[in-house]
Amino acid sequence: MSHRTYDDVTVGEHIDCGTNSVTEADIVRFGEEFDPLGIHVDPEAAADSPFGGLIASGIHTFALTQPPVVASFYRNSDLVAAGHIEELRLPAPVRPDDTLSVTLDIEDKRPSERNERRGIVTTRRRATVDDRTVLDLRNHTIWER
Repeated sequence: MSHRTYDDVTVGEHIDCGTNSVTEADIVRFGEEFDPLGIHVDPEAAADSPFGGLIASGIHTFALTQPPVVASFYRNSDLVAAGHIEELRLPAPVRPDDTLSVTLDIEDKRPSERNERRGIVTTRRRATVDDRTVLDLRNHTIWER
C-alpha cells in the first residue's frame, strides 16, 4: 500500500475495509476488562436479558471495526489523530461468532481552522453483520497537510 496523504483523500470515496470476527471468548474477555455488565460476561444472565444471550459491548463493537479500518485506510497515511466523534449508533447487537463487514465513506475534508498545516477529514464508518447494521459512526480525523 502506498502512502496516503491528505491530498490523496477523495470526498465521496467508498472503502471496503474487509471483515473482523468475534467469538464468545473474545466478548467475555473484553467485557471482563472493559465493560463487566452481565450481558457481556455472563451467558446465563445474558440469556435472561432482553437480548436473549451474550452480546458484545458497544465499546467492543467499535474496537472490532478499528483493525480493518487501520489496515485499509489509516495505516500508511498522514493521519495525526482522531478529532471527535459526532455520531455513534449501535442499532443491533454483535453476538458470538458474528463477522462484521466494515466500510468507510469519505464525507468531507477541509483545512483546519486552528492550524494551517492540518486538515480535517470526515468519515462515516459502518459495520454490518448479515446486512444488519451494528455500528454507524461519523467522525472527524486530523491529518497533516
